[in-house]
Amino acid sequence: MTAPLTLTRPQAAVPPRRQVASPSTAQSSRNPIRGQDFADERARIAATATSLAVACLEVLSGVRRSETIARWVEPELLAKIDHRCQLRAEVAPQRATVPGARTVQPGTAHVCQVSPEVAEVTVIVAAANRVRAVAVRLELLTTRWTLTALQTM
Repeated sequence: MTAPLTLTRPQAAVPPRRQVASPSTAQSSRNPIRGQDFADERARIAATATSLAVACLEVLSGVRRSETIARWVEPELLAKIDHRCQLRAEVAPQRATVPGARTVQPGTAHVCQVSPEVAEVTVIVAAANRVRAVAVRLELLTTRWTLTALQTM
């Protein structure tokens, strides 16, 4: 004969242990986003910062047009990036590149969430001849993270 059908969830024999606050859980307790949602949001921030850092370096090197990142970059910062591109174009000649080829390879990203609406991220990127660190500041505007500051080293 077969086992009877169980309609209720069996109870755990031992009650769940209370978690001790560690630095990572203490940080998540300050943030209204908890647990897995917090980790997902940090991953989203890191991915956004990485793609924007790579795109900005491509704009600064003359491979990409600045209009392609205008939606995600604060207008004042975009004007500064455009000005820097103009100065670069006057000094250095344009290099021929293969269309679609990536000139900047993304590396690791380290996220520091200052507040639920502000995050600062350091992204390591590798160009053809050197490795750079790019520091970006992202601010949450309604549902989208927007780049408000950029520093390359």
